[in-house]
Amino acid sequence: MTDEILQYPFVHDHALDIDVRFQELQRRPPVLVQMPYGPPCWLATRYEDVRAIFSDDRFSRVIAPGAEAPGAMRGASLVDTSMPLGQDAPQHVRVRRVTAPVFSPRVIRTMTDQLQEIVDRLLDDMVEHGPGADFVEAFTWNLPLTALALLMGVPAEDAATFRGWVETSTSELALEGERLDAMVQTSQYIEHLIAARRARHYDDLLGMLVDACDSGERLTEAEVRGLMMSLVAGGFETMASQLGSSVYALMTHRNVWDELLDGRAELDATLNELWRWNPGFRYGATFCRWAKADVELGDGFVIQAGDAVMPEQPVANRDLAVFPHGWDLDVHRVAPRPHLALGFGSHLCMGIHLAKLQVELTVRTLLRRFPTLELAVRDEEIEWPEWMFMRQVGALPLTW
Repeated sequence: MTDEILQYPFVHDHALDIDVRFQELQRRPPVLVQMPYGPPCWLATRYEDVRAIFSDDRFSRVIAPGAEAPGAMRGASLVDTSMPLGQDAPQHVRVRRVTAPVFSPRVIRTMTDQLQEIVDRLLDDMVEHGPGADFVEAFTWNLPLTALALLMGVPAEDAATFRGWVETSTSELALEGERLDAMVQTSQYIEHLIAARRARHYDDLLGMLVDACDSGERLTEAEVRGLMMSLVAGGFETMASQLGSSVYALMTHRNVWDELLDGRAELDATLNELWRWNPGFRYGATFCRWAKADVELGDGFVIQAGDAVMPEQPVANRDLAVFPHGWDLDVHRVAPRPHLALGFGSHLCMGIHLAKLQVELTVRTLLRRFPTLELAVRDEEIEWPEWMFMRQVGALPLTW
């Protein structure tokens, strides 16, 4: 390692901005940074480097026992090894192979009608509040939570309790003990749901997963629970962030909204561009990898065995060397490279098809039901709380 260490994050993010100083970093190999917690690590901001870190099995998600992970928050980069995000091959490969059919596009698409009903119901509630209603309060947290309850088969009478645990376990305002207790409660409740599906067949996604796990290549009880905890961790705040940011981006890029309305822009291409352009994670909030061997990245730069490296996904998604005028929201890109918002390679988000379907149904329904939709306040009045793990708009008042 070099003696030159950059304190990181070195800027505060605002709204959906990416600081232009990252353009200079992207013309260089990874730099050594000191995060608020943990030892120094390498910061990768170039698209090709981040993509390689995601897809090269020589980068591990498993930290040495007793070691502290670099991160913007203490322990933020640590993930239980029962969860796919915290696993390496061959365990990770086995888990993904068993579960892939359950999370396939075909299976997820069977949930379309149920999810559409949820979207319509939540928007009906927003209409009851009338113009000026807060889209965040009415929708962005409620849709992913309701979708999670649906696919996990949470009974209606338990939904409020389940929601409370999930919200507490992901809240940066909750005390550490409160978050831990909520995670334990959620984990124990998931064990209860799994046991019920082992006792008799349930025709829901969790039931399908339990059936798949109990036939052929079995998963351990901890791995099944870890899969569900992964959906809770990755499918709640991440989705709320993307939903809120996508609608905010469309409201502040009226040309895109108008082009969607009159057919000059394709919805699929627009949603793909929104995934690329929206910076989901805050600076330094992604998960570190550790090099298991010396790994050469671009320009002959070598990450040495044992070194930690943080792939900065939101910055990599705007790399000008890969995405022309990548700092701009451009819904007419021709054959763009795959974005990295939901990971890449073997660690591509397990719930990617469910995530994309929720955003698709939301935007499609807003276009159909609220063609005159716009911000109810000035753009500069929108707040973006800095205490949240993701880039998440605090409130989004809308009028129509």
